[in-house]
Amino acid sequence: MGRKNGPSLLVPEKMSWATATRSIRKCKTRIEKIGGSRVDTEPTAWGLDVQVYNLVWTGKEAMKKGIPILKRAGFESVEDLPRTAVGFSSKAYQDLPPQLRLSATSNGEQRDRVRVPNAQGLHSTIQFLLQEYLNLVDWKGLELPSTERRCKRV
Repeated sequence: MGRKNGPSLLVPEKMSWATATRSIRKCKTRIEKIGGSRVDTEPTAWGLDVQVYNLVWTGKEAMKKGIPILKRAGFESVEDLPRTAVGFSSKAYQDLPPQLRLSATSNGEQRDRVRVPNAQGLHSTIQFLLQEYLNLVDWKGLELPSTERRCKRV
């Protein structure tokens, strides 16, 4: 799962933006296949609250606008974004709804949060929507190295 860089050096590939957000896009596709849409559907019918349901659409739009800006700022992958640990008692702690979890084995606990930094040209509204969208990613299910393991690796 790595790529060769030179004659014998194996460099592990970083997680792509698409890989990170795949479970959210799959949820959106399931809703659309059954006839749901952004404006005509009651979010609770899908087991999602209104804010999360709306982010399924607005977050994807924010990604299209924001990722090129973040890449120009040096954040080629979601793994390049800064992260913070989140405790159970923190207001930032989040338990993802089952519809957004990567697999049935993921319990939805999000102990790490990927942070969307300020970047030149990144409008604050897009930054906010990107942050909220990335908060819906099942980082635990993706097995993104925790902030503790990441610090030890460096």
